[in-house]
Amino acid sequence: MPNATGVRSVASNQNAVHADLEKLVRRYLGSQYQRPFAWHTIEAFKQAQSFISSFTEPVVLDSGCGNGESTFVLATKFPKHPVIGIDKSLFRISKSESKEQPVNALFLQAELLDFWRLALQAEWKVCYHALYYPNPWPKESQVGRRFHAHPIFPTLLKLCSNIELRTNWKTYAEEFLEASQIAINHLQVKATPVLEQWLPKDPETAFERKYLANGQALWRVKKKI
Repeated sequence: MPNATGVRSVASNQNAVHADLEKLVRRYLGSQYQRPFAWHTIEAFKQAQSFISSFTEPVVLDSGCGNGESTFVLATKFPKHPVIGIDKSLFRISKSESKEQPVNALFLQAELLDFWRLALQAEWKVCYHALYYPNPWPKESQVGRRFHAHPIFPTLLKLCSNIELRTNWKTYAEEFLEASQIAINHLQVKATPVLEQWLPKDPETAFERKYLANGQALWRVKKKI
């Protein structure tokens, strides 16, 4: 049941790293994800290409940015970089339009899996990739819908080795870490991911604020500095 903040904790019939995780990761390391690109994502990517062309610094991606709060934060942290917030929901993206837009931020409605592949094909230089509180797909049977157990995972790691995943489900973080460790040597990606509990002083997303108010533990996987 929801608590006073209206936020549910993750409920799952899976209490440890999925038994099939390594098998899935290794299977997709040897294949290429070839789903046809969504037309609206191709158009969004063209807009992104035009936007980043006026910057000399690498791109910062905020994938699944929701209402854009985290994108605004990242635009402040990386003032000389083009910061692109992407979400599949036009309704959520539209909430960012009521705020004054940073000159280095762009918001796009797009399918993440398609956008990442287009960015990799275009050889984008991405210096930081935020994956803040993705849908955990918590049922054991849903493991294949999680980014790290999906055919898109090799693309995700090749696009940027400096990924920061945040989640309120420790099992998701543990899986993301293990999947990354399995894939890194195969893909020759220069990264050393670490898992740690995340205690933000100032919440950077609406979910993060609600989870903290609810007393939930937060976790992140990021590149070791």
